[in-house]
Amino acid sequence: MISRPTVVLLSVVIGACAGSQAGRTSNVLFATPEADLAREHAPDLYGQAESAWAQASDAQRRKDEQAADDYRTESRLWLAAAIAEAARVQLDRRRAELQREEEHWGKQLARDQEASAIVARDISRHEANAVALREAERLATLTEATTVSDATLDAVLTRVRLNLALAEALGATDEHLLPLRERADFVKRKRPDAARVAESLLLESEILIGQTRADWPEPRPGASTALVQTASVTGFSADRLGSAVLIRSERFFTSKGQVSSATVRRFAGLLEAFPHGPVACQVAVPELSSRVWARRVAQLVERFGRMDDPGRISTSMVATESLSEGTVQCTFAAYREP
Repeated sequence: MISRPTVVLLSVVIGACAGSQAGRTSNVLFATPEADLAREHAPDLYGQAESAWAQASDAQRRKDEQAADDYRTESRLWLAAAIAEAARVQLDRRRAELQREEEHWGKQLARDQEASAIVARDISRHEANAVALREAERLATLTEATTVSDATLDAVLTRVRLNLALAEALGATDEHLLPLRERADFVKRKRPDAARVAESLLLESEILIGQTRADWPEPRPGASTALVQTASVTGFSADRLGSAVLIRSERFFTSKGQVSSATVRRFAGLLEAFPHGPVACQVAVPELSSRVWARRVAQLVERFGRMDDPGRISTSMVATESLSEGTVQCTFAAYREP
């Protein structure tokens, strides 16, 4: 869809061309700032305009006035199309720059009035985001819990609203946003104490952001920080290294050695929320020859294999004293320092 400024620009170009004399030279037609931009950003269409103008000159030399007029008209239309395409390209680039800026500073709060009302009115949007993240640290307690306190539920709802506002800023449509907003409103009214309800709402809001990120060829600036924050508030330890983000948890296995469905479920949500690049996981074991841990790790690999993109994860065992037995650490290699 062409914006209003572009439509006005086309009207001016076509109107001016139509009212010009048949003998207008290419130096005048193509020597404008708009034409220069068209040459740079729409070279194919611009080339068609130049070619048609050259044909008009040939027809003029042959004294074929009708053909010359037709080619000049064709040239002007090609040039108008090139100018419109150049304007579209520039608009898309500017829009992408604005989206990156919004993500970096957390200005998504302005897009959600209800989320903005939760925090103090006089603090900046960036500070408001920090407040919500600190409150949402309580979510780590949901990993093993079956119920959720009022304070933790409020933290969940705050985080969900921030996620939905960011998803909207990144281009998510009402078709995907409205069901989650309605569920958030329902949870706020009914205040269920089941941890699974709050957890599910949070994970789905993170996944929605991941669906918009999946369209990017690579993580954008600030994505590594977002990954660390999201991992931290959903029960994982996270560190941003110089070449990757490292996620750790001692809760992938229960005290009886079984794979924790809750932790795997959250890890799957984290993968969907940050969809770029391979992820290498290591399980800390007392010794590599341990048959007990070999079976447990095989069960974890089997659970990872049920995910939407199982080929993205590689899993191995490592014998180390620096990590407690059963700790799993996963490296997100695509999320580097900005």
